[in-house]
Amino acid sequence: MKLAQGFWAPAFSAARCIVPMRGYFEWTGDKTPKTPHFLHGDGLLSAAGLTWSMELPNGEKSRCFVVITREARDASGEVHDRMPAFLTPDMWDAWLTPEKLTGDRKAETLAMLEHTSSDVAATIREHIVDRKVSNSRTVDPSDPTLLEPVG
Repeated sequence: MKLAQGFWAPAFSAARCIVPMRGYFEWTGDKTPKTPHFLHGDGLLSAAGLTWSMELPNGEKSRCFVVITREARDASGEVHDRMPAFLTPDMWDAWLTPEKLTGDRKAETLAMLEHTSSDVAATIREHIVDRKVSNSRTVDPSDPTLLEPVG
């Protein structure tokens, strides 16, 4: 993972967060309509994230976040070449430690993230879902059928 340097280095060093998710979508196919896949584990997933504040054009402050991604493993590698980096519950406190990461501590945190993400990736499964998930303007996000497999 190259996020410990460049643009994301300050947030990685001092502004880490956890992004809870039931799963995530990836699409396959060369032409529209592409096929949507839902990738998930057995329960709630904890993605490693970075957070920061930014000022909007109207002068208000907004809190933003980004999910860290990594090379895909297991089921997600069959669908897409990238996937979220995940944390196991026993690593949440270490990830959220508010201390700035430098030197060895930064390397240790990257190694921990690589290890926990690989553990969670081994549990990821996928199935094809309805193409209606591809249109965020018309889909009802409270529709429980969005995550169900289609035949």
